[in-house]
Amino acid sequence: MASRPRVFTIPASAPFLTVLIDALMNDKLGLGFKPGGDPLALADVTIYLPTRRAVRLLRETFLDIVKGDAAILPRLVSLNDVDADEIMFAEAAGDAEPGALEMPEALQGLERQTLLAQLILKWVAQITPTEKVQAPLVAGNPRAAMALAQDLARLMDDMTMRQVDWSKLDGLVPEDLDTYWQLTLKFLKLVHEPWQGILAERNLIEPAARRDLLITAETNRLATLRGPVIAAGSTGSIPSTAKLLTTIAHLPQGVVILPGLDTNLDTTTWEQVDRGDGHPVYGHPQFGMHALLRRIGILRDAVEVLGAPAPHGREMLASEALRPATASELWRERLLSNEFTAHADDAFKDIAVIEAGNAEEEALSIAIALREAMETKNKTAALVTPDRALARRVLAALSRWNVPVDDSGGDALADTPVGVFARLVAEAALDGLPPITLLAMLKHEQSPFDRRAVVALERSVLRGSRPRQGTEGLAHALKTFREELGKYRRRETSSLHRTDARTRLTDAELDAATALADRLRAALQPLEALSNKRAPFAAFAKAHGQALQTLRRIDEHLGGRFDAIEKAGSIVIEASDYAELFHAAIAEPVIRRPEQNVRVRIFGPLEARLQSVDRLVLGGLVEGVWPPETRADPWLSRPMRQELGLDLPERRIGLSAHDFAQALGAPEIILSRAARQGGAPTVASRFVQRLAAVAGGRWSTALKNGEKYLALARSLDEPQGKPRPVARPEPKPPFEARPKRLTVTEIEDWLRDPYTIYARHVLKLRPLDDVDTPPGAADRGTLIHGSIGDFAKAYAQKLPDDPVRALTEIGERHFAPLADYPEAKAFWWPRFRRIVDWFARYETERRGKLASLQAEIAGSIKIPFGNEEFELVVRADRIECLADGRYAILDYKTGAPPTTKQVQAGLAPQLTLEAAILRQGGFDGVPKGESVAQLLYVRLSGGARAGEEFPIQLDKVTPDEHADKALEKLTELLRKFADPATPYYSLLHPMWATRYGDYDHLARVPEWSMFADENDIGGGE
Repeated sequence: MASRPRVFTIPASAPFLTVLIDALMNDKLGLGFKPGGDPLALADVTIYLPTRRAVRLLRETFLDIVKGDAAILPRLVSLNDVDADEIMFAEAAGDAEPGALEMPEALQGLERQTLLAQLILKWVAQITPTEKVQAPLVAGNPRAAMALAQDLARLMDDMTMRQVDWSKLDGLVPEDLDTYWQLTLKFLKLVHEPWQGILAERNLIEPAARRDLLITAETNRLATLRGPVIAAGSTGSIPSTAKLLTTIAHLPQGVVILPGLDTNLDTTTWEQVDRGDGHPVYGHPQFGMHALLRRIGILRDAVEVLGAPAPHGREMLASEALRPATASELWRERLLSNEFTAHADDAFKDIAVIEAGNAEEEALSIAIALREAMETKNKTAALVTPDRALARRVLAALSRWNVPVDDSGGDALADTPVGVFARLVAEAALDGLPPITLLAMLKHEQSPFDRRAVVALERSVLRGSRPRQGTEGLAHALKTFREELGKYRRRETSSLHRTDARTRLTDAELDAATALADRLRAALQPLEALSNKRAPFAAFAKAHGQALQTLRRIDEHLGGRFDAIEKAGSIVIEASDYAELFHAAIAEPVIRRPEQNVRVRIFGPLEARLQSVDRLVLGGLVEGVWPPETRADPWLSRPMRQELGLDLPERRIGLSAHDFAQALGAPEIILSRAARQGGAPTVASRFVQRLAAVAGGRWSTALKNGEKYLALARSLDEPQGKPRPVARPEPKPPFEARPKRLTVTEIEDWLRDPYTIYARHVLKLRPLDDVDTPPGAADRGTLIHGSIGDFAKAYAQKLPDDPVRALTEIGERHFAPLADYPEAKAFWWPRFRRIVDWFARYETERRGKLASLQAEIAGSIKIPFGNEEFELVVRADRIECLADGRYAILDYKTGAPPTTKQVQAGLAPQLTLEAAILRQGGFDGVPKGESVAQLLYVRLSGGARAGEEFPIQLDKVTPDEHADKALEKLTELLRKFADPATPYYSLLHPMWATRYGDYDHLARVPEWSMFADENDIGGGE
C-alpha cells in the first residue's frame, strides 16, 4: 500500500460524473493514467459507485465523451443500497479471489422473516401472563410477530454491520431497564443460539454477514490488482464499506472521491461533528465522511478538491445552514461577514420557496415549475422527494400536458395494479365476498370479467341488502332474485315494484351475472375452503395462487413472491390475517419503470445522488418526510443501542441532511412543502428552517419567487369570468314524451316536485340502492304490508279462530328472507309480534262494523289529457264496505302518516284520490257513485304503541266532496301539463326545500336553492 492515501472531493454544485471522467482522462488524480488514444487503456480502470443507477449514468457519460470512438469502458461496480438508511454493498461482480464466492448463500427475505416470527411466537407462548400485561407490545398473533420479525432482522443486520458481538448483550444490566426492555433483552439472549442452529441446519448465513464476506474478498483482491481503482460518491457509512474505501485510498493507484465534503466549515466546528467521545452529531450531513476520513487516516485539509464550485454554488450557504447546533453562536460573526453576504446574495438569486396550502396544491405547483422548464430548449428538470404519494400526484398533474417523465422511484409490487388485484381477491374470498370488496375486485383494471356481467350482478344482488356469505350465498341471492322477478312479472308479488331499477334487468343480463357467479365459485373455491380456519401461510398462498391463476395469468413478479411464500410460509395463521400478511410479503419488491431519455425526471433521494439537472425541485420538505421520522427500535432502547455501539435512529437524519445539502448544488432550486397533509398541519423541515434562518431578508424574496407557481396553480382551474349561479331546471319535454299513466302516490310527487316525475318517466331513470346496505325502513314496510295484506285477503270473509297465530304464520313466511340478516330480524320480529297482537284486537273489533272488505285491490280511472287519456292507477291497501252501505278506505303506514292539514291542502292526495277512483267505479265490485264515509291511516310501528288509527278529520266537507275536489285538482293539473310549454320544475313547495330526494342531485338543488328564496322555490306554480 502507498504510505499517503489519495482522497478527493467534488463540490456539490459541480457535475460529479463529468468532473470524475475529466479528472481520470487528464490525470488530475495523480495515478499516472494517460490513455493516449489507446482504446484498451480504460479496461484496466475499476470504478466503484454507490448505486446501479449511478453506474448506468456514468456509462452513458463515458459514451457521450468518447463520441463513437472505439473504447472498452472501465469495470464499473455498484455499491448498492439494500436499505433506505445506508448505502450497502450489493455483490462484487467479476474476479473475486479463489473460493470467495463458494461461501454459503444468505437466508433472505420472507423465509428469514417467517422463521424469526415463529421464534417470537414460541417465546410469547412461554412468558407468563404477568409479563404479557407488563409488556403489552409483545406480539400475540402471527401478524404482529411478522412485523416484529422484520425489526429483529434489521437489528441482526445492524449488529453484523457494526461488528457488535451478541455476547455484549450480557453486559447490559436488566435491573436498570423498564420491564418491557428486560423482556426483549431476555428474548435476544435466548434467540441467538437456536437461530444459529437454524442457519447451520440450512447451511445458510445472514445476508449482512455474506455481504461483509464479499466485501472482504473484494478488499483482499484489490491488494493484487493492477491499474487505477476509484471509489466515487460513497461516504462509507458502514464499517465494511469503509474498510473497502480505506483499502482503495491506500492502494498505489487507488483514489477515493467524496461527494460534497464541506471545506467551508471552520476546523473547530468540524471536529465537533464527531470527536470520538461517544457523542457524535448524527444529524449532521458530514458525520459519515468525518468518520471515514478518520478511519482512512487523513485530515480534511489534506483532501484535494476536483473541479471548482459553479458560479451559483451554494456550498458555503449549505455549510452555515446545517452547522451543528453547538456552534450556531458563530452565526453572529459568520453571517455578517462580507464573504458570506456576497455568497448568499448570489446563492439566493435562483432559489424559490413554495409554501402550498395542501398536498394537492403542492403537487400542482411543482408540476407547473417542471413544465415551465420545458419552455427552454434542452433544459432539464427533476423532482427529488422521499414522498412517493407526492411523486405520484406530480406525475398525474404533468400528464395533463402530456409531459414525458422518467420516474425512477418505481412502485412496490403491492401498489401495482397486479398486486392490488391479488390482494382484493384474497380479501374478498376469505371475508365472505362483502359487496364493496367484491365490486372493487370485479371492476379492477386487472379483472378478467365482462363489464356488462359485472353491472348486472351489481344491480341484481350487490346493491341493497348483503347476500349470504361466499360464492354459494351469491348464487343463492341470484336464484332468489330471479324467482322474485318472475313473480313480479306475473304480478304475484309486492316485494318488487315499478320504480325498482332491478325490474329492468333482462334474462340475458341475469344469465351473464349467473355465469360470472359460477366462474367466481370455480376460481375462489380453494381459497374459500380455508376461510375461518387456521393453516400454514404457505397453504393460504397456494390456494390464493390457484384462484388467481384460474382468473388470469399471474405476473412474473407476483409469481416469484408466491413461490417465496410457499417456500417459506410455514408459520400457522388465521384466515383473517392472510390478506394483510400477503400484502406485507409483496411490499418489498419494487417494480422499476424502464429508464427514458427525457428532460423531466422524478428521483428519490438515493436515486438523485450524483445526478445533474438544470432545475431541481425538492418536494415534501416537512418533518417526518424529509428528514424522515426517527423510528424507534422495538427490541433495544436508545441507551441500550448506545451502550452496544450501534447507531441511534438520528443517523437517518444525517443521511437526509447530506442528500439535502448535495441537492442545493443544482443551478436552480425550488423548495416545496404543504402546510397541511391529511387534514393535519405540518411542520417545515428543520433543514428549511435553518436555511431560512441564515437567509434573513432574502427568504422573503425566495417566497415571492415561489408565489408565481402557487398563483398559477390556484388559477389553473378557476372559471373564466364571474361565476353565475345555476338556474333551477325547467325541462319541457314534448307532449308525446310526457307520462300518461301514474299511481296515486306518484301524484303526490308530481304536486310537490314535478322534476321527480320528469326524471322517472321521461328520462326513464331509476335510483339504485347503495351497495351493501342493511335492510332499512322501506324493507320493513314491505314485509309488514305484505303480511297484513295477505292476512286480510286470506280472511276477507271471516277471521280465523286464532288471528294472532294465523297472522304470525303469514309473517314468518314474509320474514324468512331476514334469516340472512339476523341483526335486522332480531330488531324487527319482536316489533312485528307486537303489531300482530294489536292488529288482531283491532281487526276483531272492526270486523263487527263491516259488511265486506277487499285487500290489496287494484283500481284505475281515465282522465282527459290533451287529445288523449291519462290513466290514474292504484293498489289500495284496504277498502271496506260499512254496515250502512258506505265505504271506508284504509292505508297502512309503518312510518309517520300525513297530517290532516296536508290532506286538506291537497299535498297528500293518496286517500282522497283513492276515494275519487272508488266513486268513479274504478275498483272491481264497487259500483260507480258510491259514497265514502271514512278516510284513515293505520300506523303499524311495533313500538310503545304497536298500532294506532289516524282518521282524516275534514272540516266542513265530506270525504265525497273532498274526493271530487281532489279529482278536479288533478284534472286541472293534467290540463296544465298537457301543454308542452309547462315545465317540470324542481321543488315547487318551500316546505320540501331542505329535503334531498332521489333526483335532487340531477336537478342540482343544493346549487340553485342557495340563491333562491322561498318565493322563488314555489314560483313554478
